[in-house]
Amino acid sequence: MLSREFHNAAMTIDVLINQVVSLMFCSRFLEFLRGSALILLLTITGVSFAYQPTMAFVENLAIDFKFDDAGHFNNGNATVMMADRGMVQMVLIDSNGHQLFQADEIADFSGDVAPFRKNNQWGIVNRQGDIILKPTYARMHNFAHGLAAVLKNGLWGYVDTNGQEVIPRQFTQATIFSEQLAAVQNDQEHWGFIDKKGQWQIAAQFDDTLAFSEGLAAVKQDDKWGYVNAEGDITIATQFDQARVFKDGFAAVANDEAWGYIRPDGSWLVKPAYEAAKTFNEGFAAIRKADLYGYIDRKGQPLTAIAFDDAWSFSEGLARVEQNGKVGYLNRQGEWAIEPEFSWALSFNDGLAPATVDFWEYGYINQQGEMVIKAQFEHAKAFSDGVAAVKLHGKWGYIKAP
Repeated sequence: MLSREFHNAAMTIDVLINQVVSLMFCSRFLEFLRGSALILLLTITGVSFAYQPTMAFVENLAIDFKFDDAGHFNNGNATVMMADRGMVQMVLIDSNGHQLFQADEIADFSGDVAPFRKNNQWGIVNRQGDIILKPTYARMHNFAHGLAAVLKNGLWGYVDTNGQEVIPRQFTQATIFSEQLAAVQNDQEHWGFIDKKGQWQIAAQFDDTLAFSEGLAAVKQDDKWGYVNAEGDITIATQFDQARVFKDGFAAVANDEAWGYIRPDGSWLVKPAYEAAKTFNEGFAAIRKADLYGYIDRKGQPLTAIAFDDAWSFSEGLARVEQNGKVGYLNRQGEWAIEPEFSWALSFNDGLAPATVDFWEYGYINQQGEMVIKAQFEHAKAFSDGVAAVKLHGKWGYIKAP
Protein backbone atom coordinates (compact mmCIF):
# COMPACT_ATOMS: atom_id res chain seq x y z
CA MET A 1 0.00 0.00 0.00
CA LEU A 2 2.76 2.39 0.94
CA SER A 3 4.68 1.64 -2.25
CA ARG A 4 1.60 2.34 -4.42
CA GLU A 5 1.04 5.73 -2.71
CA PHE A 6 4.69 6.55 -3.16
CA HIS A 7 4.47 5.57 -6.86
CA ASN A 8 1.37 7.78 -7.36
CA ALA A 9 3.08 10.72 -5.65
CA ALA A 10 6.15 10.29 -7.83
CA MET A 11 3.97 10.24 -10.96
CA THR A 12 2.27 13.45 -9.82
CA ILE A 13 5.62 15.18 -9.27
CA ASP A 14 6.84 13.99 -12.66
CA VAL A 15 3.77 15.50 -14.34
CA LEU A 16 4.33 18.80 -12.56
CA ILE A 17 7.97 18.87 -13.62
CA ASN A 18 6.99 18.27 -17.24
CA GLN A 19 4.48 21.12 -17.04
CA VAL A 20 7.09 23.47 -15.62
CA VAL A 21 9.58 22.48 -18.32
CA SER A 22 6.94 23.16 -20.97
CA LEU A 23 6.20 26.54 -19.44
CA MET A 24 9.86 27.42 -19.50
CA PHE A 25 9.78 27.50 -23.29
CA CYS A 26 6.70 29.68 -23.66
CA SER A 27 7.29 33.36 -24.39
CA ARG A 28 5.47 34.59 -21.29
CA PHE A 29 7.69 32.56 -18.99
CA LEU A 30 10.83 33.60 -20.85
CA GLU A 31 9.77 37.23 -20.50
CA PHE A 32 9.27 36.59 -16.80
CA LEU A 33 12.78 35.16 -16.55
CA ARG A 34 14.16 38.32 -18.03
CA GLY A 35 12.71 40.20 -15.07
CA SER A 36 12.97 39.81 -11.34
CA ALA A 37 12.98 35.98 -11.31
CA LEU A 38 16.27 35.90 -13.15
CA ILE A 39 17.77 38.40 -10.72
CA LEU A 40 16.50 36.27 -7.81
CA LEU A 41 17.94 33.10 -9.38
CA LEU A 42 21.34 34.74 -9.84
CA THR A 43 21.26 35.96 -6.26
CA ILE A 44 20.40 32.51 -4.89
CA THR A 45 23.13 30.81 -6.88
CA GLY A 46 25.69 33.37 -5.75
CA VAL A 47 26.36 34.71 -9.27
CA SER A 48 26.91 38.48 -9.34
CA PHE A 49 26.94 40.71 -12.40
CA ALA A 50 27.41 44.48 -12.32
CA TYR A 51 24.24 46.01 -13.71
CA GLN A 52 25.12 48.67 -16.26
CA PRO A 53 22.42 50.86 -17.81
CA THR A 54 22.77 51.56 -21.52
CA MET A 55 21.58 54.18 -23.99
CA ALA A 56 18.13 52.55 -24.01
CA PHE A 57 17.52 53.29 -20.33
CA VAL A 58 18.40 57.00 -20.00
CA GLU A 59 17.50 59.65 -22.53
CA ASN A 60 20.35 61.87 -23.74
CA LEU A 61 22.98 59.60 -22.21
CA ALA A 62 26.42 60.73 -23.40
CA ILE A 63 28.76 58.40 -21.48
CA ASP A 64 27.57 55.17 -19.87
CA PHE A 65 27.47 54.54 -16.12
CA LYS A 66 30.82 52.98 -15.21
CA PHE A 67 32.63 55.39 -12.87
CA ASP A 68 32.79 55.49 -9.09
CA ASP A 69 32.80 59.30 -9.15
CA ALA A 70 32.86 61.89 -11.91
CA GLY A 71 34.05 65.48 -12.22
CA HIS A 72 32.95 68.35 -14.43
CA PHE A 73 33.93 68.54 -18.08
CA ASN A 74 36.29 71.36 -19.03
CA ASN A 75 36.97 71.99 -22.73
CA GLY A 76 36.43 68.37 -23.72
CA ASN A 77 38.01 66.55 -20.76
CA ALA A 78 36.91 65.36 -17.34
CA THR A 79 38.53 63.49 -14.47
CA VAL A 80 36.68 60.46 -13.11
CA MET A 81 37.40 58.01 -10.31
CA MET A 82 37.55 54.24 -10.79
CA ALA A 83 38.16 51.65 -8.09
CA ASP A 84 39.69 48.25 -8.83
CA ARG A 85 40.24 45.68 -6.07
CA GLY A 86 40.38 48.39 -3.45
CA MET A 87 42.76 50.60 -5.43
CA VAL A 88 41.43 54.01 -6.45
CA GLN A 89 42.66 55.69 -9.63
CA MET A 90 41.82 59.04 -11.19
CA VAL A 91 41.24 58.71 -14.92
CA LEU A 92 41.32 61.39 -17.60
CA ILE A 93 38.57 60.87 -20.20
CA ASP A 94 37.53 62.63 -23.40
CA SER A 95 34.03 63.63 -24.48
CA ASN A 96 33.36 60.09 -25.74
CA GLY A 97 34.30 58.52 -22.43
CA HIS A 98 37.55 57.08 -23.72
CA GLN A 99 40.20 56.65 -21.03
CA LEU A 100 43.32 58.65 -21.85
CA PHE A 101 45.43 58.60 -18.70
CA GLN A 102 45.49 57.26 -15.12
CA ALA A 103 47.11 58.67 -12.00
CA ASP A 104 46.68 58.82 -8.24
CA GLU A 105 45.45 62.40 -8.60
CA ILE A 106 44.82 64.76 -11.51
CA ALA A 107 44.40 68.49 -10.86
CA ASP A 108 42.34 70.95 -12.89
CA PHE A 109 43.39 71.77 -16.42
CA SER A 110 44.48 75.26 -17.38
CA GLY A 111 44.87 75.60 -21.11
CA ASP A 112 46.22 72.30 -22.42
CA VAL A 113 47.99 70.99 -19.29
CA ALA A 114 47.33 69.85 -15.74
CA PRO A 115 49.44 68.64 -12.80
CA PHE A 116 49.13 64.96 -11.85
CA ARG A 117 50.41 62.84 -8.96
CA LYS A 118 51.81 59.31 -8.99
CA ASN A 119 53.60 57.66 -6.09
CA ASN A 120 53.63 60.95 -4.13
CA GLN A 121 55.41 62.85 -6.90
CA TRP A 122 53.92 65.43 -9.27
CA GLY A 123 54.30 65.83 -13.02
CA ILE A 124 52.42 67.34 -15.98
CA VAL A 125 50.00 65.75 -18.45
CA ASN A 126 48.26 67.25 -21.49
CA ARG A 127 44.66 66.82 -22.64
CA GLN A 128 45.58 63.93 -24.92
CA GLY A 129 46.99 61.97 -21.96
CA ASP A 130 50.63 62.49 -22.95
CA ILE A 131 53.10 62.99 -20.10
CA ILE A 132 54.84 66.36 -20.50
CA LEU A 133 56.86 66.06 -17.30
CA LYS A 134 57.43 62.82 -15.41
CA PRO A 135 56.60 62.92 -11.68
CA THR A 136 59.42 65.00 -10.22
CA TYR A 137 58.15 67.38 -7.54
CA ALA A 138 56.83 66.88 -4.02
CA ARG A 139 53.97 69.32 -4.62
CA MET A 140 52.57 71.35 -7.49
CA HIS A 141 49.87 74.02 -7.75
CA ASN A 142 47.53 74.53 -10.69
CA PHE A 143 48.74 76.38 -13.75
CA ALA A 144 47.82 80.04 -14.21
CA HIS A 145 49.23 82.44 -16.79
CA GLY A 146 51.29 79.52 -18.12
CA LEU A 147 53.18 78.85 -14.88
CA ALA A 148 52.76 76.49 -11.92
CA ALA A 149 54.43 76.62 -8.52
CA VAL A 150 56.47 73.48 -7.68
CA LEU A 151 58.11 72.23 -4.47
CA LYS A 152 61.27 70.17 -4.19
CA ASN A 153 63.79 69.81 -1.35
CA GLY A 154 61.84 72.30 0.75
CA LEU A 155 61.88 75.19 -1.73
CA TRP A 156 59.34 76.50 -4.25
CA GLY A 157 59.88 77.68 -7.81
CA TYR A 158 57.84 77.74 -11.02
CA VAL A 159 57.69 75.60 -14.17
CA ASP A 160 56.17 76.44 -17.54
CA THR A 161 53.77 74.28 -19.54
CA ASN A 162 56.72 72.36 -21.03
CA GLY A 163 57.91 71.36 -17.56
CA GLN A 164 60.93 73.67 -17.65
CA GLU A 165 61.84 75.29 -14.34
CA VAL A 166 61.78 78.93 -15.41
CA ILE A 167 61.81 80.51 -11.93
CA PRO A 168 64.40 78.75 -9.75
CA ARG A 169 63.32 77.19 -6.48
CA GLN A 170 64.10 79.78 -3.80
CA PHE A 171 60.87 80.53 -1.92
CA THR A 172 59.57 78.97 1.30
CA GLN A 173 55.96 79.36 0.09
CA ALA A 174 54.46 80.15 -3.32
CA THR A 175 50.98 80.68 -4.77
CA ILE A 176 49.37 80.72 -8.21
CA PHE A 177 49.70 83.70 -10.53
CA SER A 178 46.84 86.15 -10.70
CA GLU A 179 46.83 89.30 -12.85
CA GLN A 180 50.46 88.57 -13.83
CA LEU A 181 51.71 88.51 -10.21
CA ALA A 182 52.18 85.75 -7.63
CA ALA A 183 52.53 86.03 -3.87
CA VAL A 184 55.64 84.28 -2.52
CA GLN A 185 57.36 84.05 0.86
CA ASN A 186 61.07 84.53 1.46
CA ASP A 187 63.26 82.82 4.05
CA GLN A 188 62.39 85.55 6.57
CA GLU A 189 58.73 84.48 6.35
CA HIS A 190 57.74 87.75 4.69
CA TRP A 191 55.42 87.86 1.72
CA GLY A 192 55.73 89.89 -1.47
CA PHE A 193 54.88 89.58 -5.15
CA ILE A 194 56.95 88.47 -8.16
CA ASP A 195 56.33 88.76 -11.89
CA LYS A 196 56.48 85.95 -14.45
CA LYS A 197 60.25 86.39 -14.77
CA GLY A 198 60.71 85.80 -11.05
CA GLN A 199 61.59 89.44 -10.33
CA TRP A 200 60.29 91.08 -7.16
CA GLN A 201 57.63 93.61 -8.11
CA ILE A 202 56.47 94.22 -4.55
CA ALA A 203 59.13 93.65 -1.89
CA ALA A 204 58.61 90.94 0.72
CA GLN A 205 57.27 92.92 3.67
CA PHE A 206 53.89 91.48 4.58
CA ASP A 207 52.79 88.91 7.16
CA ASP A 208 50.21 87.45 4.78
CA THR A 209 48.60 88.20 1.42
CA LEU A 210 45.72 87.29 -0.86
CA ALA A 211 45.82 87.13 -4.65
CA PHE A 212 45.42 90.17 -6.87
CA SER A 213 41.87 90.74 -8.06
CA GLU A 214 40.53 93.76 -9.91
CA GLY A 215 43.87 95.52 -9.53
CA LEU A 216 44.23 95.19 -5.76
CA ALA A 217 45.56 92.58 -3.33
CA ALA A 218 44.78 92.27 0.36
CA VAL A 219 47.93 92.35 2.54
CA LYS A 220 48.47 91.90 6.27
CA GLN A 221 50.84 93.89 8.46
CA ASP A 222 50.93 94.05 12.27
CA ASP A 223 47.82 91.87 12.46
CA LYS A 224 45.74 94.22 10.29
CA TRP A 225 44.66 93.95 6.65
CA GLY A 226 44.75 96.56 3.91
CA TYR A 227 45.23 96.62 0.12
CA VAL A 228 48.08 97.32 -2.32
CA ASN A 229 48.05 98.02 -6.05
CA ALA A 230 50.28 96.37 -8.64
CA GLU A 231 52.98 99.03 -8.08
CA GLY A 232 53.17 98.11 -4.42
CA ASP A 233 51.47 101.25 -3.10
CA ILE A 234 49.27 100.72 -0.07
CA THR A 235 46.10 102.33 -1.38
CA ILE A 236 43.84 101.22 1.48
CA ALA A 237 45.54 101.40 4.87
CA THR A 238 45.94 98.27 6.98
CA GLN A 239 43.00 98.64 9.36
CA PHE A 240 40.77 95.55 9.10
CA ASP A 241 40.69 92.37 11.19
CA GLN A 242 39.79 90.33 8.11
CA ALA A 243 39.64 91.03 4.38
CA ARG A 244 38.65 89.31 1.15
CA VAL A 245 39.43 89.83 -2.52
CA PHE A 246 37.68 92.46 -4.61
CA LYS A 247 34.95 91.06 -6.85
CA ASP A 248 32.33 92.85 -8.85
CA GLY A 249 33.72 96.16 -7.57
CA PHE A 250 33.60 95.54 -3.82
CA ALA A 251 35.46 93.66 -1.08
CA ALA A 252 34.06 92.28 2.17
CA VAL A 253 36.04 93.33 5.26
CA ALA A 254 35.50 92.83 8.98
CA ASN A 255 36.23 94.58 12.25
CA ASP A 256 35.25 93.26 15.68
CA GLU A 257 33.61 90.23 14.01
CA ALA A 258 31.20 92.43 12.04
CA TRP A 259 31.35 92.46 8.24
CA GLY A 260 30.81 95.24 5.74
CA TYR A 261 31.89 96.20 2.20
CA ILE A 262 34.37 98.74 0.83
CA ARG A 263 34.93 100.29 -2.59
CA PRO A 264 38.33 100.27 -4.37
CA ASP A 265 39.09 103.75 -2.97
CA GLY A 266 38.61 102.44 0.57
CA SER A 267 35.29 104.19 1.20
CA TRP A 268 32.46 102.28 2.78
CA LEU A 269 29.62 100.86 0.75
CA VAL A 270 28.17 99.37 3.93
CA LYS A 271 29.85 99.74 7.31
CA PRO A 272 30.35 96.56 9.35
CA ALA A 273 26.93 95.36 10.47
CA TYR A 274 26.63 91.72 9.42
CA GLU A 275 27.62 88.36 10.89
CA ALA A 276 28.74 87.20 7.43
CA ALA A 277 29.16 88.82 4.03
CA LYS A 278 29.60 86.85 0.81
CA THR A 279 31.27 88.23 -2.30
CA PHE A 280 29.29 90.24 -4.82
CA ASN A 281 28.21 88.43 -7.95
CA GLU A 282 25.97 89.71 -10.74
CA GLY A 283 25.44 92.92 -8.79
CA PHE A 284 24.26 91.45 -5.48
CA ALA A 285 25.74 89.99 -2.29
CA ALA A 286 24.29 87.68 0.34
CA ILE A 287 24.61 88.85 3.94
CA ARG A 288 23.72 87.27 7.29
CA LYS A 289 22.23 88.82 10.38
CA ALA A 290 20.66 87.08 13.41
CA ASP A 291 21.39 83.73 11.71
CA LEU A 292 19.24 84.63 8.70
CA TYR A 293 20.25 85.70 5.19
CA GLY A 294 19.22 88.40 2.76
CA TYR A 295 20.71 90.31 -0.19
CA ILE A 296 21.99 93.81 -0.81
CA ASP A 297 22.58 95.56 -4.14
CA ARG A 298 25.51 97.62 -5.47
CA LYS A 299 24.21 100.69 -3.64
CA GLY A 300 24.25 98.83 -0.35
CA GLN A 301 20.46 98.83 -0.26
CA PRO A 302 18.43 95.74 0.71
CA LEU A 303 17.18 93.67 -2.21
CA THR A 304 15.23 91.36 0.11
CA ALA A 305 14.30 91.06 3.73
CA ILE A 306 16.72 89.11 5.91
CA ALA A 307 14.51 86.05 6.02
CA PHE A 308 16.27 83.01 4.55
CA ASP A 309 17.94 80.05 6.24
CA ASP A 310 20.69 80.05 3.60
CA ALA A 311 21.54 82.11 0.53
CA TRP A 312 23.97 81.50 -2.32
CA SER A 313 25.45 83.91 -4.83
CA PHE A 314 23.46 84.85 -7.93
CA SER A 315 24.14 82.66 -10.95
CA GLU A 316 22.59 83.20 -14.39
CA GLY A 317 20.20 85.75 -12.95
CA LEU A 318 18.82 83.61 -10.12
CA ALA A 319 19.86 83.11 -6.50
CA ARG A 320 19.42 79.81 -4.69
CA VAL A 321 17.94 80.23 -1.20
CA GLU A 322 16.58 77.98 1.54
CA GLN A 323 13.48 78.72 3.56
CA ASN A 324 11.73 76.40 6.00
CA GLY A 325 13.84 73.46 4.85
CA LYS A 326 13.06 73.91 1.13
CA VAL A 327 15.08 75.31 -1.76
CA GLY A 328 13.80 77.95 -4.18
CA TYR A 329 15.19 80.74 -6.37
CA LEU A 330 14.94 84.53 -6.36
CA ASN A 331 15.16 86.81 -9.38
CA ARG A 332 17.02 90.14 -9.58
CA GLN A 333 13.99 91.94 -8.19
CA GLY A 334 14.16 89.86 -5.02
CA GLU A 335 10.96 88.03 -5.90
CA TRP A 336 10.32 84.32 -6.15
CA ALA A 337 11.22 83.04 -9.61
CA ILE A 338 10.78 79.46 -8.40
CA GLU A 339 8.89 78.85 -5.16
CA PRO A 340 10.75 76.82 -2.50
CA GLU A 341 9.60 73.26 -3.14
CA PHE A 342 12.79 71.22 -3.48
CA SER A 343 14.51 69.26 -0.76
CA TRP A 344 17.86 70.05 -2.39
CA ALA A 345 19.10 71.84 -5.49
CA LEU A 346 22.19 73.57 -6.86
CA SER A 347 22.68 76.91 -8.61
CA PHE A 348 21.90 77.25 -12.29
CA ASN A 349 24.57 76.55 -14.85
CA ASP A 350 23.99 76.29 -18.62
CA GLY A 351 20.35 77.13 -17.91
CA LEU A 352 19.71 74.04 -15.77
CA ALA A 353 20.00 73.10 -12.10
CA PRO A 354 20.05 69.65 -10.44
CA ALA A 355 17.11 69.28 -8.05
CA THR A 356 15.25 66.71 -5.98
CA VAL A 357 12.01 66.74 -4.00
CA ASP A 358 12.74 63.65 -1.92
CA PHE A 359 16.54 63.04 -1.84
CA TRP A 360 15.88 59.75 -3.68
CA GLU A 361 15.59 60.84 -7.28
CA TYR A 362 17.40 63.80 -8.84
CA GLY A 363 16.56 65.51 -12.11
CA TYR A 364 17.10 68.93 -13.69
CA ILE A 365 14.89 72.00 -13.69
CA ASN A 366 14.88 74.98 -16.02
CA GLN A 367 14.61 78.60 -14.90
CA GLN A 368 10.82 78.31 -14.81
CA GLY A 369 11.07 75.51 -12.27
CA GLU A 370 9.96 72.82 -14.72
CA MET A 371 11.57 69.37 -14.39
CA VAL A 372 12.90 69.13 -17.96
CA ILE A 373 15.09 66.10 -17.24
CA LYS A 374 13.09 63.50 -15.36
CA ALA A 375 13.97 62.89 -11.71
CA GLN A 376 15.50 59.42 -11.99
CA PHE A 377 19.10 59.63 -10.75
CA GLU A 378 20.61 58.80 -7.37
CA HIS A 379 22.65 62.00 -7.56
CA ALA A 380 23.37 64.74 -10.08
CA LYS A 381 25.94 67.49 -10.62
CA ALA A 382 25.82 70.79 -12.50
CA PHE A 383 26.09 71.03 -16.28
CA SER A 384 29.39 72.10 -17.80
CA ASP A 385 30.49 71.95 -21.43
CA GLY A 386 26.94 70.84 -22.26
CA VAL A 387 27.10 67.63 -20.17
CA ALA A 388 26.48 66.75 -16.54
CA ALA A 389 27.59 63.90 -14.29
CA VAL A 390 24.75 61.77 -12.92
CA LYS A 391 24.64 58.65 -10.73
CA LEU A 392 22.50 55.56 -11.28
CA HIS A 393 22.72 52.06 -9.79
CA GLY A 394 25.79 53.12 -7.81
CA LYS A 395 27.79 54.31 -10.85
CA TRP A 396 28.39 57.68 -12.47
CA GLY A 397 27.95 58.59 -16.13
CA TYR A 398 27.18 61.72 -18.16
CA ILE A 399 24.09 63.06 -19.87
CA LYS A 400 23.78 65.75 -22.53
CA ALA A 401 21.54 68.78 -22.18
CA PRO A 402 18.12 68.20 -23.76
